Amino acid sequence: MRPLSAALARAFRALRLDTDVARADAVRAWHGAASRVIGPDAIRTTALRVDDGTLVVAVPTVHWATEIRLRERELVDAIVKAAPRSGIAKIRSVPAGRSAP
Repeated sequence: MRPLSAALARAFRALRLDTDVARADAVRAWHGAASRVIGPDAIRTTALRVDDGTLVVAVPTVHWATEIRLRERELVDAIVKAAPRSGIAKIRSVPAGRSAP
């Protein structure tokens, strides 16, 4: 008997949902990755979505946006390590409360 996880993985690929699941993994991985790179105050930020390989993150201040921009490579590496199939290559900060592109 095959494991259920393998059957689900095949079904996700057949329905092309595996990409959506991988993107959701990146969103879920944000807080852990950001906390490791930036520190525990990263809880003040929120990953919103993935747009074409870019993780969109809501930040409370321009200072947070600057910090994320300066540490983007480290953050991307941490997210890729936690969610390797997510396709994340960049991070874009938006003001908290704004989620439109």
